[in-house]
Amino acid sequence: MRRIPIEYAREGDILGKTLYNSFGGMLLGSGTKLTERVISKLKECGYYSLYIKDKYTEKEIEEIIKPEIMTRIHALQEDLQDIIRKSNDGKKIDIKAVNKNVRDINEIVDEIVYETLFNKDVLLNLENISIYDDYTLTHSINMMLLSVVIANDSGFNMDQIKKLAIGCIFHDIGKTFLPIEIINKPGKLTNEEFELVKFHSEKGYEFLTNYTDLQAVSRNISLSHHEREDGLGYPRGLKGDEIHIFSKVGAICDVFDALTSDRPYRRALPVHEAMEYLLASGGSQFSVDLIRTFSNSINIYTKDTLVLLSDGREGVVYETNDGFNTRPKIRIYGEKGRRVTPYVVDLMGINNILIEKALHKFSFDMG
Repeated sequence: MRRIPIEYAREGDILGKTLYNSFGGMLLGSGTKLTERVISKLKECGYYSLYIKDKYTEKEIEEIIKPEIMTRIHALQEDLQDIIRKSNDGKKIDIKAVNKNVRDINEIVDEIVYETLFNKDVLLNLENISIYDDYTLTHSINMMLLSVVIANDSGFNMDQIKKLAIGCIFHDIGKTFLPIEIINKPGKLTNEEFELVKFHSEKGYEFLTNYTDLQAVSRNISLSHHEREDGLGYPRGLKGDEIHIFSKVGAICDVFDALTSDRPYRRALPVHEAMEYLLASGGSQFSVDLIRTFSNSINIYTKDTLVLLSDGREGVVYETNDGFNTRPKIRIYGEKGRRVTPYVVDLMGINNILIEKALHKFSFDMG
């Protein structure tokens, strides 16, 4: 099973992963044979990628977070956003209702943290977190899970991980105070619109401080996740050690998930390209130590990824070598554009050949 841009989907492809809407309802079940009409409808609904089963791949996707848990947390997030939007129209904020909502979300986050830390396959399936095609609601959950990975591998204790995780869930709550047409704008923001969007970090922190019981280290992520190591971030232009480590972790996860998520104005970057961007930004935008930890934790070429090798061979990631995510075993299907009888090579034993890039389709299958 592998993820492809929807432009690569063809009639007869088999859907590999059930599609849900933001309310938890099933749109299309796993195993459905796609037709041109269905593919067209999915495009109209705003789907930019999907998972398919094919003859080259065998991995089954096990959701890191069960659909019913995702449904609960999405509903709670939407309820909280509804409270805020009503306050934008002049209605008084119900502090008791807000704190009950936050406590309920916190309980779910605790469950997710424990499941994540004790799920050995999380890192191998990290690209498969999202089960909804709803970036606004899913982004905070993806960011939270990524932060748990970094925190755990950086030696944070359980209490620290939980405080970090809940802070990440609410990191963008301030955007709820902004005009919806700006948040959902499909194109590039004007300078004036961007300046308004930048204000979301302060609005979110102010809301969490005035209306919730979240601890300061958790609330601070909403304020400081756009600060950067070189002092060129916002809203306060903090740099280096002036930025709390939770916000440093949040910044990395925020950017990584944004880069690897489909947006109306931009397709998701492959995981390895997003990681290259982060590595290049270490020291200027992000903590070098945390980026190093993150890069060692994330498997950028997961099992069943189609890849092109530097010598022109094309194949599928067959097995990951523990601790050497960029040197997996590859089942070769093509050589310089020609199909061959499949065979396996182990990149651990070949120093002069690298994975050049991930593919959506083999060259010998295109046409």
